[in-house]
Amino acid sequence: MNGSILHAIRRHLIVAASFGVASNLLVLAPTLYMLQVYDRVLPSRSIETLLMLIVFMCIALGMMLCVDVVRARILSHLAREIGDRLDRLALAARVEMQARRASTHALANPSDIAALRSFLSGAGVIALMDLPWLVFYLFIMFLFHWSLGLIAMSSAVLLIGLALVNDRLTEANIRSNTARQRETEQLYAQINRNAEIVTVLGMNTAMIDAWSERRRIDVDAQTSVADVSALNRNIGKIARQAIQVAMMGTGAWLVINQFATGGVMMATTLLLGKALAPIDQIIGSWKQLTEVRQAWSRLNALCCQPPAPQTVALPRPAGHLSSDVIGFSSREIGDPRGRALLGNVRFTLGAGQLLVIVGPSASGKSTLLRLLAGIWKPHAGAIRLDGANIAQWPRESLGRFLGYVPQDVELFGGSVAANIARDPDASRHDSAAIILAAKRAGVHDMILALPDGYQTHIGDSGLALSGGQRQMIAFARALFGDPRLVLLDEPNSNLDVEGERRLNMALQALKRDGVTVVVVTHRQTVLALADRVMVMRAGEIDCFGTREHVQGWMQSRMKPAAAPSHESRQETPAS
Repeated sequence: MNGSILHAIRRHLIVAASFGVASNLLVLAPTLYMLQVYDRVLPSRSIETLLMLIVFMCIALGMMLCVDVVRARILSHLAREIGDRLDRLALAARVEMQARRASTHALANPSDIAALRSFLSGAGVIALMDLPWLVFYLFIMFLFHWSLGLIAMSSAVLLIGLALVNDRLTEANIRSNTARQRETEQLYAQINRNAEIVTVLGMNTAMIDAWSERRRIDVDAQTSVADVSALNRNIGKIARQAIQVAMMGTGAWLVINQFATGGVMMATTLLLGKALAPIDQIIGSWKQLTEVRQAWSRLNALCCQPPAPQTVALPRPAGHLSSDVIGFSSREIGDPRGRALLGNVRFTLGAGQLLVIVGPSASGKSTLLRLLAGIWKPHAGAIRLDGANIAQWPRESLGRFLGYVPQDVELFGGSVAANIARDPDASRHDSAAIILAAKRAGVHDMILALPDGYQTHIGDSGLALSGGQRQMIAFARALFGDPRLVLLDEPNSNLDVEGERRLNMALQALKRDGVTVVVVTHRQTVLALADRVMVMRAGEIDCFGTREHVQGWMQSRMKPAAAPSHESRQETPAS
């Protein structure tokens, strides 16, 4: 695990263990009390001795209460501190993997962290800490008489064996059930996320039946595990009662034959219960312990991720953009087939220029845009901003100078202002900067027309807005702050004629302000603003150059007798 997290766990457990020493020593007080009452007070009929023993017990029980409360508080604080750190790490890792479109199955999820937090703050971890004291209690019982110690030791072996059998019978089921539950939860989320299409296409019954069938299988598996665990608990309960009977009977036999006193008989019976209590607690929380063990590998992998490299803070970029992507395959995003997605994508774009990327579907346009945004990294080559590899930029620092509108626009639940400000708490940002971004995107008047203006709550993912409104607010979000590079993927796909006109005006203003813009589009209206045009096909550049150059190249391609010249496929240097 991460060094700081391991240090925190070690520090808390050492302190908790020290209080555990005091707790387990104080537990001997009732045993000593019982021994003294039966062997001294009753034969001597001394009220004074009894009163002194009662005072001693009151002090010991009070100390035991304080020690146990403090130990529980220490472990509770540990669970909260570790849980908070892991929650942040898990969300950061999941966001990164989702942004890269990589698989997240091996990542720790909130249920893993909740299992660890519940275990650390529950009785299970205390039972594990108290379990080594079993040897100490057995030693004391052997001192009383070897037969009492032998019964206690056999009892411990029996209960530990029941716990191991329970683990053997349930571990595989718990592991497979956890995997199935994740799939069921994903299906539930997918149905909710696609509720509109499910309703319109009449898929409700089919999807609900599919989810219900998976849920039924999950519940059956959980019931099977619960039944096995309950059977083992009941067997253990009967076994403990039988052990108490055997211990009491053996103690009585020893007293009758004058091998032990009545106090020894009662004290060993009481001490046996304390010695076996940690095993009993471990059996009771075995399912939780198994879940933590299975989650540990994922949590450990999460904590062992190398920290982000410390990079030198680079100055505010001017916006010079260049690509030298020799290769990028689907293996970089978790596809084992390793299909080539991009190859030999080389171009240069000057600061303040507007590049329009066109081409058929699946030609690599959106893939290239994600590379330019730094979400994905080429396995050969580099994307450079002002000459620096974009991977050298700290993510938070780069985000201030980067605007991005993906093809599938996603907004956050909350106000319009919060979405534009890139922060759920818009009050932490200057209102003038939020309004300026909206005006640069041409949506200020549209926002004022909303019921509460910039404070209008747009619902989950912006469902209260139209597709065009969501797209324009996402554009305003991209322009918040001082972006020097703006990347737009189909920014006009949901816009009407008026919306396109405002978008084109905003793009012209960005060019005047010296902002570098890259637009992926299937519409031709943006081409009139382009300084450079790129035509992509099958993951490579078919043509790159000025608008006039590319238009001439396309016209020559349309003539049946003409074949594209070698020169037409060469890059035109950006000036």
